Amino acid sequence: MSEVFNTVFSNHSFLSAFFQTVILIFVGFVFTRKDILEGSGKKTLSALIWKLAVPCFAFNAFMQDFEWQTFKSSLVEFVLSVFFYILLIVIGKLIFLKKGKAASTVSSFFMAIGQTTLFSMPILQSVYETHGEEVMLYISTISIVFRIFVYIVAISVISGEKINPQNFTSSIKKVFLTPVMIGMFLGISVFLMQNIKGCSFLRLDKSIPVFYVTVKSLSKLVSPLCMIMIGMSIGEASLTECLKDKTAWIIAFLRNILAPLLIGFCCVIIHKTGLYRFNEYSLMALLIGFSAPVSVTLSIACVQYKKEEILASRACVISTLMTIVTFPAAFVFGHILLVQFF
Repeated sequence: MSEVFNTVFSNHSFLSAFFQTVILIFVGFVFTRKDILEGSGKKTLSALIWKLAVPCFAFNAFMQDFEWQTFKSSLVEFVLSVFFYILLIVIGKLIFLKKGKAASTVSSFFMAIGQTTLFSMPILQSVYETHGEEVMLYISTISIVFRIFVYIVAISVISGEKINPQNFTSSIKKVFLTPVMIGMFLGISVFLMQNIKGCSFLRLDKSIPVFYVTVKSLSKLVSPLCMIMIGMSIGEASLTECLKDKTAWIIAFLRNILAPLLIGFCCVIIHKTGLYRFNEYSLMALLIGFSAPVSVTLSIACVQYKKEEILASRACVISTLMTIVTFPAAFVFGHILLVQFF
């Protein structure tokens, strides 16, 4: 156990990612409280993240040599992510059953769905900056499932707008025709086609590296910009009122602590039974992917559709603050599992 702690807390990449996260969240918080960035500033920052930095990040994650084993592992990560999201939603519904249909539904989504794109992806990018191609492929695959559950499942339920033949096309467009998903699917296409004769030029990082460096530079903006954005969201909330809300604390505990513990132990069972063999990258992608704080996107949806909006915003703030402690704890937990069971 002590060896694991020594290994983790002497890991320069981990420590850099941790302190960068804390400092930049605090910067975003101060910028909001001191009105350094006004409403238009946050809107501009959001546009840079979602329409430029994250799409480049999503595309760049697939710029690696194709290997059948890695590809098959990414498909397994996809399937496991679907299973874990459903499992957590069901558990959340049972835990909050007595709070009524609306509250139990919203709370179960918050327990299951965290900020994969804004938190987990940039964190893993920072921790595995040097040799992180494989882990970025896995977390990008998990991110596809995340967006499906956010936009097709959770938001459709929260809004009360059921998907039917009339709105099916528009619903699919909301999920898949976004800059992030377009960048991701273009990256997947390149990843799958690069070994086909005549298609090697699609690996832009190899065919035109002097131009592709721009995409890499933009992808590196994801981590700092996302953390500042998260800090700004905290700065907009009343911390005093948030900290008094017991239900928000319960949701944050379930999201930040119970969910990654459950995912970790499920991964151990799956590995031990031989259904799937995890390595450090595949395990940490799932573990950190499901250790992210409550989804900001879902919180915004609750406010927009007036469904438990106060609880949603408070749970989001508390959960995000808790990650200062739970993020390193999840990283340590993952390495303990790797040493003891894998």
